[in-house]
Amino acid sequence: MRRDVQRRRKILELIAGRSRERRTTSFRTLVRELSVSEESACEYLKRLWRERLLKSPDRRAGFNFRLEAGESLRDLRFTIHKRGLMRLKWWKVEEEQDNEEEGFFS
Repeated sequence: MRRDVQRRRKILELIAGRSRERRTTSFRTLVRELSVSEESACEYLKRLWRERLLKSPDRRAGFNFRLEAGESLRDLRFTIHKRGLMRLKWWKVEEEQDNEEEGFFS
């Protein structure tokens, strides 16, 4: 479970960085940058998109966070969503609190 959270955080950080550079991210980017399989990359993107942590620019109304009939996730490109940035901030605060507690009890 912790490993999955770490991987999701790495993915969100990568996409956030690329979004700041005004670049989108596809499953291929994750395969190349994070050395994950194509299947894993697609599953992570699908989950993060479904949780509304990512957005896919230029989506038709009603399909902002889901695929249209016959559409493949492999054809989409993603950027970070405001909610994704909030999740990254939350993880950072949690990490800082954990580090403070470790220092207090050491």
